[in-house]
Amino acid sequence: MGGDSVGAVATPNRPPWFGNRGVQVLAGIALAYSLVQLVLHLLDAQWGSAFLDFAWCVLFGYVLSESLRFRREQEAQRDERPGG
Repeated sequence: MGGDSVGAVATPNRPPWFGNRGVQVLAGIALAYSLVQLVLHLLDAQWGSAFLDFAWCVLFGYVLSESLRFRREQEAQRDERPGG
């Protein structure tokens, strides 16, 4: 238990495939679908379904943004490697 990890910021442990374009495409499609459903349920005054669709939008938006950020980190690490 060294003191060097006391001030370290915890970074999430993500699998290497999390930055894959397929994950980003699927998250984007799911986000777009959830946004359409959110609008439709709001127009139909189905508040419970609209709230659930909002929650899905938050989840898929987070996955999309984190996947994009993780891919940028992967590319930056690849560029920093000597000979890579």
